[in-house]
Amino acid sequence: MACGNKIFALGILAFTAILHTFAVAQQSPGPVDGTYVKKISECAQLQPRSSPPAGPHDLRPDDIKVIAALGDSIMAGFALEGINDGKGGSGLLNVSSFTEYRGQSWGMGGDDGAITLANMVSHYNTSLEGRSQGSHIATICYADLCLDQFRYKNKDVLNGALSGGIAMNLKDELDYLILRMKELPGINFETDWKMITIQIGSNDQCASCNNPFSDEVTTEKFGGYMDEAIQRIKDEIPRVLVNVVGSFNVSVVYDLTFGQEYCRPILNQPNFLINRAECPCFLDGKKENRDQMDRLAVSYNDKILEIYNKYKGQENDNFAMRFTPPLIDIGSFPLEVMRYTDSKIIVIIT
Repeated sequence: MACGNKIFALGILAFTAILHTFAVAQQSPGPVDGTYVKKISECAQLQPRSSPPAGPHDLRPDDIKVIAALGDSIMAGFALEGINDGKGGSGLLNVSSFTEYRGQSWGMGGDDGAITLANMVSHYNTSLEGRSQGSHIATICYADLCLDQFRYKNKDVLNGALSGGIAMNLKDELDYLILRMKELPGINFETDWKMITIQIGSNDQCASCNNPFSDEVTTEKFGGYMDEAIQRIKDEIPRVLVNVVGSFNVSVVYDLTFGQEYCRPILNQPNFLINRAECPCFLDGKKENRDQMDRLAVSYNDKILEIYNKYKGQENDNFAMRFTPPLIDIGSFPLEVMRYTDSKIIVIIT
């Protein structure tokens, strides 16, 4: 949920993800000295390999030929541009509030200059396939109702995320991803090394309150859907490193944006239901609902860790899974990183 204006804050997550994923994959003994740069293009290139990687535990960024992702609106870049400039309508009536900026998605964005995991990998392998590009009207999911038949394949490429998606939608996203991966002309499906990042759980937390499908977002259901997705990737996609990013505490968005001038209600009518509909747990402003969301975030991550430990024992020359903990504190972000839809929802609750 908490995307924002150019989303620099989640650029940190992109850096964390790539460093953690490949450091763990190569079983790095500890931190590596480095140099801070302002642009990805300023990072030093790696020395060419003398031999191919021995397996997923030996991968470097320049070994990855295909990058892909599953997830929700965060991975899709939904409303990522934040508060709009007033052109094309106001507030939630502005088309930018329903646009996915997939080319700037923290995990998959391929737009020039975007600080993303995909662009970092591309810096080390210029033949990387799969990065999403540009923007388009959102492709929405609501429980088992998904409009994924209206995908923009040439822009999404291998970004299988669906805005509004919850863990139960990972199957639909994989249906798209596997077929798309096989049909792209620049990919050798059998031999190219692939990295698939999965980040989902924010909408699951929100759906735990006052929602007709709350029983689909329990910890056990979340874990079951995640496990099924990992197993399917292992069975159907050769030469793959799966990077699962944990679920952060969405509830802090409530306190971060409450009562702020930045967060203007639609048409200046604070009681319009649409303002607070995106996260049902925020509807009545009750702290116990937000506490419930926090407990779910913890239990989701515990479940992912359990799944990681399960598949760690099943690693082979073609498959490995890594878990990237959600090392981000949304409460410490500047207010301006909140996208317009997120911030509007919360301010109207009094």
